[in-house]
Amino acid sequence: MKTLKKRSEFLTVAKGGRIARRAFVLQAAKTRSDGAPRMGYTVTKKIGNSVERSRIKRRLRAAVASLDMDITQTGADYVLVGRRAALSQPFEDLQKDLKGSVRNAFKPRKPNPIRSKSNLLAKSEPPHDKVGAN
Repeated sequence: MKTLKKRSEFLTVAKGGRIARRAFVLQAAKTRSDGAPRMGYTVTKKIGNSVERSRIKRRLRAAVASLDMDITQTGADYVLVGRRAALSQPFEDLQKDLKGSVRNAFKPRKPNPIRSKSNLLAKSEPPHDKVGAN
């Protein structure tokens, strides 16, 4: 799978959807009408030293290499943001999480009724009574 290299490509994908897992966060966006899917890898400096960050990226690359390309979308770009748990999570679990995340990356999400804006607004506004209105 081709990789993303430029910062602008990473920023474009960051505007798309996100799926959080224990070992990584998958960001996905449909950036082109056709073409092979591309993957980017990043690990922030908060995670650890360069040795740990490189090891996380190598594990994520290996998991992507074992991934079946039939589940990816054409013209889509993906970014894997590694987390420290990627070092200790068993590789089979890492592969399983990645496969499920890539498969569900473009499925529509159900809004969470607890966190939706309309519910937050409804809870914060006082109820309107017509008793005192003329």
